Amino acid sequence: PAGKQSKVLRPVFHADRGRPWQKRILKKMARELGVSSRRSIDQAIQVGFKTLDAFNDWQKKRGQEVLAQLKPDDKAIVIIGRAYSTYDPEMTLNLPEKLRDMNIMAIPLDFLPLKSQARELSFAHPNMYWKSGQKMLCAARMIANDPRLFGLYVTNFACGPDSYLLKFFSKETEGKPFLTIEIDEHSADAGIITRCEAFIDTIRNANTRGTSQPILVVNLGSNHTNGRRVYVPYMIDHAYLIAAAMKHCGTDAEPLPQSDELTLELGRKYTTGKECFPSIITSGDIVKKTLAPDFDADHAAFLMPEASGPCRFGQYNKLHRLVLDELGLQQVPVLVFDQTKGYHNDMAAIGQGFRLHAWRGITILDSMQKMLLERRPYEVNNGETDTVYREQLDLLIKTVGRDSTTLQTFSRQIRSAFEAVKIDKSTPKPRIGIVGEIFVRGNQFANDFLIRKLEALGVQCAVPPFEEWLDYTDHQRKRRNRLHLEGGWRDWTKQKLTEIIQEGAAEPLRKQFDGAIEQFARELPTQEIINRGHNYLTPAIEGEAILSMGRVVEYAEHGFNGIVNIIPFGCMPGTIVSLLLHQFRHDYGLPVLNVVVEGTKDTSQDIRFAAFSHQSWEHMHRHRGSI
Repeated sequence: PAGKQSKVLRPVFHADRGRPWQKRILKKMARELGVSSRRSIDQAIQVGFKTLDAFNDWQKKRGQEVLAQLKPDDKAIVIIGRAYSTYDPEMTLNLPEKLRDMNIMAIPLDFLPLKSQARELSFAHPNMYWKSGQKMLCAARMIANDPRLFGLYVTNFACGPDSYLLKFFSKETEGKPFLTIEIDEHSADAGIITRCEAFIDTIRNANTRGTSQPILVVNLGSNHTNGRRVYVPYMIDHAYLIAAAMKHCGTDAEPLPQSDELTLELGRKYTTGKECFPSIITSGDIVKKTLAPDFDADHAAFLMPEASGPCRFGQYNKLHRLVLDELGLQQVPVLVFDQTKGYHNDMAAIGQGFRLHAWRGITILDSMQKMLLERRPYEVNNGETDTVYREQLDLLIKTVGRDSTTLQTFSRQIRSAFEAVKIDKSTPKPRIGIVGEIFVRGNQFANDFLIRKLEALGVQCAVPPFEEWLDYTDHQRKRRNRLHLEGGWRDWTKQKLTEIIQEGAAEPLRKQFDGAIEQFARELPTQEIINRGHNYLTPAIEGEAILSMGRVVEYAEHGFNGIVNIIPFGCMPGTIVSLLLHQFRHDYGLPVLNVVVEGTKDTSQDIRFAAFSHQSWEHMHRHRGSI
């Protein structure tokens, strides 16, 4: 009706928290709909779950009947994909019906007895945090072992999880053909029918069994490096400090060299190109190292952190394992550092005191980088600030592991070295806040030297420090401990004590830079960042999206003049942020620039940067005029 605003229900369902949690959400939603009777609500929920269970039971029973009816020489195709795609006839162009018209049976994924493979899958893919991914890989194992079954994988253009799952699916069904059909708005019947006909001809004469090949990575907490040199991935300069701290604690560690054009060439050679740009870069860095003259495969290992979804980062280590296997380097382990439930074990495996030593170094380097970005745009002698930064970074690497007093003295020396650089701030410059995916916003090669290009246009940039991500992962571990999704109160207490100790170690170092850093000398607690972002996104969506939205609000509160969101092509969290920034721009009036990176040169980029810089100058002048 005219004049009435539509009511939007926004329930958040966490399937991993079980039915009690889901029932609470459903009850809340019923009350929002105006249902006051508790009895009616309880009965409706009970009927709903009973109907769901009955349907699931029917699926299993029907699936067993179908498999029992298949003769040894029969062929059937299992439709692999997400339910919201494969069960929608419009989304799949009615693919199952087309297969039946070709006289071959199409079996939906959920009709298979997938639970029979769940235990083995949990060992082969312990961090497969996508439920649909778990189902697909369970089905892959069944297909590999059943000579009657073949897979047809339905995916969609730029589906992030499928860029990894397709490779894992192929490994699980190695030796047995399967068909991949990618559907988008340009797909048509003719092409799909032709491909299905060719695939059916293929499977009639194909190998009828595959081999389920595990993709083996090693958890750092359960493995000693056994004298191997551990190569630490390079994202930003903090990798040097992490490797130095590992070495101080008894692990032979070395950071990988910085990425370059050879990195990109090799990364693209050993990936499909559909994976995350950061994983293409890290794959290229690993391959590049294996080609180095000093690489000793029998005494080498590659370290790769791991996290859970929605980001694809948690699957990088599996991709790297496949790349090393393709190179014939099966003896080179991929050591996984778990940032979630296995965090404390993995941290302890590196050596006593590692986190404290690394944290102190990271605290100092974060402060150095803040000073670098604040002073470099105003330096009188071009390149002087960079020279000071590089000199002090080299010295900092050598001081990792020293006592607090020594590091405080060294921090004062760093501050003095930066303050000795002659600057001219007579003409203020617009301040640009940069957010986005942590790898591409920090890795200069991956973002095509974005900050340098913006500074050349006369602006000053700010980037969230590495501490932001460490604080967020700590915060999320505590939250999941509190909800008993991982660990429990014992792990929560351990994490809280760790934070108190490291904060006590970091604060004396930060104090040495007081007065020298104009903006963000102290980082806001993670919960405050999340609270700022909550106006645009529910914190239930974990990862960088909520951090980016919280940070842009913080930039606006500090009077910044523009926002840049840097996104790897196809990155789901980054894409979410790019959409939400439309509302942010309306709310705060700041110019916003979304920059998508994938390793190709964008001929229009310079024009876009120049226009954005001009907008930020205009914003600064309007803001100063209004004051």
